[in-house]
Amino acid sequence: MKTIATILATASAASMLSLGAFAQDEEGSEANVENSETEVAGIKIADIPKKTPERLFHVLPYCRMLEGKGEVYRPGASEWAPIEEGKYYPLGTLYRTKGSDSRLRIMFGNEAEVDIEGEASFGTRALPLAEKRRVITLVGGTITVKLPRNLPEGMFVVSAPGFKVVNPAGDSRYTYSKTGDGDEARIRCVTGSLTVEGRHFKVLSMRAANEIRITTSQDMLFTGLYGSRGDVVTRLDQGRVLVKDFETGENKIEDKVLDWKLSPLTAVRIHRAMPALGEKMAVTVMTFEASGELKNRCAFTEKTVEVNSGELGPTSKKDRENLEKQAAEATETVAAEAPAEESPADSSASADSSDEL
Repeated sequence: MKTIATILATASAASMLSLGAFAQDEEGSEANVENSETEVAGIKIADIPKKTPERLFHVLPYCRMLEGKGEVYRPGASEWAPIEEGKYYPLGTLYRTKGSDSRLRIMFGNEAEVDIEGEASFGTRALPLAEKRRVITLVGGTITVKLPRNLPEGMFVVSAPGFKVVNPAGDSRYTYSKTGDGDEARIRCVTGSLTVEGRHFKVLSMRAANEIRITTSQDMLFTGLYGSRGDVVTRLDQGRVLVKDFETGENKIEDKVLDWKLSPLTAVRIHRAMPALGEKMAVTVMTFEASGELKNRCAFTEKTVEVNSGELGPTSKKDRENLEKQAAEATETVAAEAPAEESPADSSASADSSDEL
């Protein structure tokens, strides 16, 4: 009987601790059990496994703070409606603030939030309730994303038509606007890090205070990358090439890339064209220095090793002038070293002199 009572007491204590940890898990924090010397039926509380959070985000985001005027556009709705503090909204909802003094905070988790202010708007992508990751889309204005610094990879994405920001950790700010022929986005890493991916390019890692600007044409055939603050490494596609394996003597196909340091005033321009037949794009990738001079240029067809120009020669005005100067100097050197030829007039004069002597 005493043994049964001991087992029941142990089970009850473990159940109470598990419920406490679960309640704290729902609030986004781990169970914090102190006093490791405390025992229940001979079992130390510190020896009971602590429950770790299984969900980084709430099932549904909710409005935590509203100042001024804010509105939501729910999936299936026909018009915008006023947003309410403390209310949960389904994934797939659009959020916006109206007026320069308006501010809105949407909570995705206890340590995950999106703030917008002024005339700004963003949306959430509709995902199954069991999906653990979250995706938001830029619509307009300036938004600030605040996430844990230790957020696992692939759990949060900021998307736009021409690119997506993956693995953001810490605070980041985005200013997005539609242009006459496409859109423009400014991406700034405030704290932590983030990575930007797009067709034919990838910004490997942006750190604190780094900022870049991305422009995309409406038909998605042009992408411009421009450095604003700090230096970031941008990996650019340069098509496929044949590489010889000297051990086997065989040629193998590899994807070639160029790592370009995107600094203030430098730029990358990617031009694309759809062929009359087929779906593989023709692509030209160019990099420009801060002075505006062309530095790199490569043209290729997607996933086709047979069509690849490789790195093309210098074509900027400065490079052409240098080549012309070098060619002129080489010509002058050859002319100076060559022996002087006697002209017919000189030969005649020499002959006359000889006759006089």
